[in-house]
Amino acid sequence: MGGPNSAVFMCHAPIVIPAIGGGRAGSCAATTEAMHRAATHLMELRPETVVVVSPHLPRHPEAYGWAEGSPLVSDFRDFGHPEVRSTCAPDGAAAGTLRRAAERLGLPMEGTPVSLMDHGAGVPLWFLQAAGFQGRLLLLGLPWQRNAHGNRLLGTALAEVFTTLDRRWALVASGDLSHALQPGAPAGFHPRAAAFDAELMEALRRGPLQDLQHLDPGLRQAAAEDAVDSLQVAEGALGPGAACREVLSYEAPFGVGYGVALLR
Repeated sequence: MGGPNSAVFMCHAPIVIPAIGGGRAGSCAATTEAMHRAATHLMELRPETVVVVSPHLPRHPEAYGWAEGSPLVSDFRDFGHPEVRSTCAPDGAAAGTLRRAAERLGLPMEGTPVSLMDHGAGVPLWFLQAAGFQGRLLLLGLPWQRNAHGNRLLGTALAEVFTTLDRRWALVASGDLSHALQPGAPAGFHPRAAAFDAELMEALRRGPLQDLQHLDPGLRQAAAEDAVDSLQVAEGALGPGAACREVLSYEAPFGVGYGVALLR
């Protein structure tokens, strides 16, 4: 089967879930609609497993991680909404096969016990389950040390895994763009943050995901972004010709950039 049957880039801001957004939901309505569209697109081929690459799974210093827990549970108590809840069965077979495939490629992997999933996974999963997803979840995390080559290799290992398992699968690259677009934003304000968002969204609109390698590392740091690493994993999983198929939305009403796109 090789690469994922479908893949998307989704933001992970809890406020885009209408029950959490409340009176502010209108300010990010375009993102909420795009998240629904991305989730519907992902479900069209009825994947048996969805892989979510989250920058907020607790990180190991150098190893990639997968979430260990049965079931995998998400709620938003840290955002004042414990009633917004999702539960998903883990894909243990895929996790074990991935660990072996990754280690053959020289990538260390370690399990990460979780009692509650992070919002990097919980937000996309809420939209996926609203679109009808009832399959298994493989939740992956990244090492603290940035490693573009390793990220792409992890994607290659994922494609190998699901070829071995002969299973329909889909991939979510979870990430937000700049966290420093205005005073009061999570990372404060940085005058170059908006330039990062413009460059990343333009790279996606051009298409090839390999264009992400040309993003200025200093600009990434100024923006305090957490999108590029996940997109690099998607690039590796999709293989040669990996590209953005369609940008569904971009907006930044609260000082953080939210992007949603279909990948191919």
